[in-house]
Amino acid sequence: MKKIRLPFKIKLLFSPRERRQQIVGAGPRLISYHASAYVTSGEIIKVYNTGYENMATVYIVDEGGRGLYIVDEPRVPEEVKNVYGLIMEHLSYSLKPAQVSNIEDYVKNLVWEAAEELGVVDIVEQHIKTLNYYIMRDVIGYGYIDVPMRDPLVEEISMEGPGVPVAIVHRDVSNYTWLDTNIVIPSEEEAAVFVQKLAQKCGKYISTAFPILEARSPEGHRIALALGEVSGRGSSFTIRKFPEKPLTITQLIDYGTLSPLMAAYFWILLENLAFILIIGGMATGKTTTLQALLTLGPPDYKYVTIEDTPELRLPHTHWDPLYTRKGYTIGSSQLDIDLFELTKFSLRRRGQYIVVGEVRGKEIQSLVQAAATGQGSMCTFHANSIEEAFLRITSPPLDVKPAFLMLIWSIVLMRRVRLKDGRVVRRMAKVWEITGLDLESNKPIPLNYTEVFSWDPFTDSFKPDTPEEVISRSYRLKQVAKASGLASNELLEEIRIRARYLEEMVKDKVFDYNDVSKRLFKYYKSKIKKN
Repeated sequence: MKKIRLPFKIKLLFSPRERRQQIVGAGPRLISYHASAYVTSGEIIKVYNTGYENMATVYIVDEGGRGLYIVDEPRVPEEVKNVYGLIMEHLSYSLKPAQVSNIEDYVKNLVWEAAEELGVVDIVEQHIKTLNYYIMRDVIGYGYIDVPMRDPLVEEISMEGPGVPVAIVHRDVSNYTWLDTNIVIPSEEEAAVFVQKLAQKCGKYISTAFPILEARSPEGHRIALALGEVSGRGSSFTIRKFPEKPLTITQLIDYGTLSPLMAAYFWILLENLAFILIIGGMATGKTTTLQALLTLGPPDYKYVTIEDTPELRLPHTHWDPLYTRKGYTIGSSQLDIDLFELTKFSLRRRGQYIVVGEVRGKEIQSLVQAAATGQGSMCTFHANSIEEAFLRITSPPLDVKPAFLMLIWSIVLMRRVRLKDGRVVRRMAKVWEITGLDLESNKPIPLNYTEVFSWDPFTDSFKPDTPEEVISRSYRLKQVAKASGLASNELLEEIRIRARYLEEMVKDKVFDYNDVSKRLFKYYKSKIKKN
C-alpha cells in the first residue's frame, strides 16, 4: 500500500517576487502553484482521479485519526512553465466577453492562436494536455479549488483565511467531519483576490464597502464570501455544492437513512396532499430527504417549489420552480423578492403541492394557509426537537397560531450521528404525527402528538417494522383510509405492496435519479390500469 508523507506543501511555479507582482497588478496573473502529493507515509483510504479531464489524483489519507484530502496535479516541466506564462499573457489581451456555445473550445482555439503567434507550436503540441489542464483550471475554472469543485464526491469546501488549509466534506468518507487539503492560499492579498474572483464568477461584486456576499455559482452551488474587513482570520469562503443528480429514495433506503416501510408510509401521505415538516440541525440531510420524498408524489400533480438557492430537482412534468431575487435597487427602494413574497404568489399557481426549501421567517404563514385550503405542503426547518420546532414556529417573527399547527400531518426529525463503528451517517431519527389540541394542558404549546417511527441507535434499525403496527400507531393513515373508503385490510395491503416495491428497487440497484423516476411512474401507470 502506498503511503503519503506529511506535511504537504504546494509547489510554486514562479518565484515569490513574480507572485507579488501578479497580486499588485504588475503583469498578467500567471499560474503560481500546483498541488503535489509525495508518496512516503500515512495510511491511504481511497484513491481516485478527478479534476479537469480526470487528470488530477486525489488521495484520502488518515494521519493519526486526522482526515486529509490530498490533491496531486499533473507535473509541470520547465519548458511548460515558460510557455504557460507567455500564453496566459496573450490570453489576458485576447479574451473578450463573448456569447459562445462552448467556452472551453473557445479558449482552446485561442491557445493555438497564441502558440502560432509566439512561435511555440512544437512545445504546445508536446505538452498540450498539461497546458490545457492549467489553462482551463485558471481561466474558466476555480484555480486553487478547481479539483474539489469538479469532484462530484465533495459536498462542501471552506477556507477560514490565508495560511489555513482549505477543508472539504466528502460524500463517501464519513468518518471525518472535515478533511484538510494540501491547498493553502499563502497571503491575504492572494486570498482577497481569490474571493473577489469567486464573486465575479457568480456575476456579483464584493468590496471593502460590501465585505460579505451570498451568491450562486454558475453551476448552482451556494457560495458565502467574506473579506478580511469582517473575517477575523482574513478573506474566507464556504461553498455548499449540490450534486448534479440528487440522491434518490432508493439510495436513502440503501444507506439506511430510512426503511422501505417508512418510505411507503410517506408515499401514501404524499398522494393525499399531506403537510410534512422536516426538521433537524445543520447538515443532517433535511433537503436531501425532502427531495427524495417528493419524487414519490403522483406524476400528474403540479409541484411549486420555492428556494433561495436551487437545490430541489423534480422529475414531474408540472414542476414549477420559483427562486428569490436580491440586489435590484431603484431610488431608496430595494426590489427584493423574498421567500414570503414567493410563497404568497405560489397560492395563485394552482399547485397540488407548495414546497419551501427552507422556512426561516413569516413565509410559513402562507404555507399554513395553503395547507388550510387543501393543498399539500412540505418544507424543511432548523430545529433539534419537536418541542423546539413548535416554540420557534409560534414565536416572532413566524407567529403561527398553535391551532394552525394541527394542519401539519407529519413531522420528521433528521440527525447526523456517529455509529459505534466510527461511521458518520444521517438517519430519520423520529417521525411524529400531530393528533389534536390539548387546551386543558399546561404545556407551552397545547398540542397532542404521537410517535409513529423511531430509530434505535444501538441496533441501527427502525421501529415499527410491520405494516400492522404502523397502521395502529398512525392517526393520519386512519384518516386517509376513512376518506378513501378503504377497509383496514386494503390499507394494510397497500402499504405492504409499496414497501415491497421499494425493496425490490433497492435489491435491483435502481439508484439512478432517472431510473428511479421511471420505475415510480410505472407503478402509478399500473395502478391506474387496475382501477
